[in-house]
Amino acid sequence: MLKGVILDMDGTVTVPYIDWKALREKIGAVPERTILEYIDSLPFERSARANEELRKIEREAAERAAPNEGLNELVDYLRSKGIGIALVTNNHKEAMQTVIRRFGLEFDVALSRDDGELKPSGDLIKKALQALGVQPEEATKIGDSRYDVEACRRTGVRCIYLTNGKPTLYHTPSAEGLGEVLQLLQTDGS
Repeated sequence: MLKGVILDMDGTVTVPYIDWKALREKIGAVPERTILEYIDSLPFERSARANEELRKIEREAAERAAPNEGLNELVDYLRSKGIGIALVTNNHKEAMQTVIRRFGLEFDVALSRDDGELKPSGDLIKKALQALGVQPEEATKIGDSRYDVEACRRTGVRCIYLTNGKPTLYHTPSAEGLGEVLQLLQTDGS
């Protein structure tokens, strides 16, 4: 039985806004590493500049990105069923709080990169599970990236891959939008 849902933020709670490929090119990040791993590996001055560029883009996305279609219906459904809701993002805390405030959202727990190891590590998912008081098999994560899928694999949490109509990897279950995610959860008897 589903007792907890963990949502990603960028591209899940919000409409995809950040052009990650362009950002990687701008700061010279290699594809084999997360952007933050790459930034942390740079000499101090280059790292500081790249980190500020990343934070600037994240702030802009937090201030401008629209809520993903079907977000309110999904949250309302989960609340009506008494299912705990967590937000787990690789974004920084300030941007996360901006999105929460702008959209008038309430989560049982909200964790950013300031709270633990980044996805694809399962650290933040484990912390969310603990805060929600649920076991991995009682939770589902909804996210739009390979990092979400990998973090779920590492923690034993079911992942619904949100494609936003532009899949970049193969994973099942997947959904084009949050409306389809809601249908999957309803079909599962959640």
